[in-house]
Amino acid sequence: MDDIAREMGMSKKTIYQFVENKAELVKLTMQNYLEQERGQIESIVGTSVNSIDEMIQMVSYFYSEVRDFNPTVLNDLQKHYPETWAIYNDYRFEFMLGLIRKNIESGVKQGMYRNNLNSDVIAKIYISGIDLLINQTLFPSKKYVFVDTYKEYLNYHLRGIVSVKGLDYLEQHNLFKS
Repeated sequence: MDDIAREMGMSKKTIYQFVENKAELVKLTMQNYLEQERGQIESIVGTSVNSIDEMIQMVSYFYSEVRDFNPTVLNDLQKHYPETWAIYNDYRFEFMLGLIRKNIESGVKQGMYRNNLNSDVIAKIYISGIDLLINQTLFPSKKYVFVDTYKEYLNYHLRGIVSVKGLDYLEQHNLFKS
């Protein structure tokens, strides 16, 4: 709280007029961030040309958001702020999982994704894969830049589910160029 007060140019006493404690501040910050992210993602979904374009736009948005992201933050949330971690998990397993599932289903209908996919299974694999990317034992942040690891993961994911038509679209838009 000392660091926050210093950064904001105010006293801790002033901060405590608005929040009861650090846990509440962390929770409110997470809720605000997720609300803003949800709005951005819903806007992307509403303006995308097709399911692959939707994923490309979401990835561009995520890249801009997580460029300097340190995955240890999520580990700290899980360890020290269980209420905030629960809010984050609800968001992932309700909103994001549903969003990915719908993306897969629409991609199949559009012919962009293979037609033999189980959208529920693939969406859960995708969401669970993010957990692997933030695992500090597998991908320590001192060795791996999260955004680069995420780009590799998304390339792996999309190339595993696209149809021939989807692969042509993906390569035309050169999402994974070096």
